[in-house]
Amino acid sequence: MRLLIDPPLDGATNMARDEALLQLHARGEAPATLRLYAWSPACLSLGRFQRAGEIDSVRCEHAGVTVVRRPSGGRALLHDHELTYALVTRVDAALGQGRVAQSYQRISAGLLAGLTRLGAEMKIAQACATANTKGAEQKSTIAACATPSAAKSSAACYDTAAAYELQVDGRKLVGSAQTRFEHALLQHGAIPLTPHAERLCALLRRPPADLEARMVTLEGALGRLPGSAELIEALVAGCAQTWRVPITHGVWAEHELALVEQLRTSKYAQDSWTWGRM
Repeated sequence: MRLLIDPPLDGATNMARDEALLQLHARGEAPATLRLYAWSPACLSLGRFQRAGEIDSVRCEHAGVTVVRRPSGGRALLHDHELTYALVTRVDAALGQGRVAQSYQRISAGLLAGLTRLGAEMKIAQACATANTKGAEQKSTIAACATPSAAKSSAACYDTAAAYELQVDGRKLVGSAQTRFEHALLQHGAIPLTPHAERLCALLRRPPADLEARMVTLEGALGRLPGSAELIEALVAGCAQTWRVPITHGVWAEHELALVEQLRTSKYAQDSWTWGRM
């Protein structure tokens, strides 16, 4: 599996890079890839099916926070001081085979192994009685483990933990979402490093109550803030061991970056994509 470590990029470019990897891997034109990256400037991402009217665009602009819509489902995330992962693999590969929930669980096990190497005590959230998928094969997501009323009332991803997401003492640490295209899947998710619940709530029209009590950051889980190199090394080692696949450093190919630019320009930087679903 190829490892890509990207510098901080804007939201439209980050999402274009994730989708480009998904499309090209599905066509056999890119290898299975684990991508690790950050965001600059701060960005609020909407889920693929989420209504843009749930966020306050004026407050986002005043706060210097950009907005992008993800190719995956789920709810709003504020990406600022965090490490984000994106995994692309085939649905018939060991990690991706079976139901969406099964692949989600396998991927989360790798993240768990990596983060526990840093000293964090965490566990994988239990599955609900049923796991829903939204959309066709190309767009699959895991239903949140929450009451229907709670899931509908909040626009924030961290308000509830989905099945197989990572928790520390019942508080959500890693928020993830998965989407599928042809015979490949993309799962990406956020690992917040420092607190931002208050900032996120200020950007939502109907902020959830006590969001800070339901989410935790890596700094909060560890009692310290690991350096970037330490975090990446632990995460990659844990994933490689758990997924039983070698993960080696790689670089972007020219044809991959060409598709990234096309997707960024024609889709993720367009208001029609970001704000079209109000």
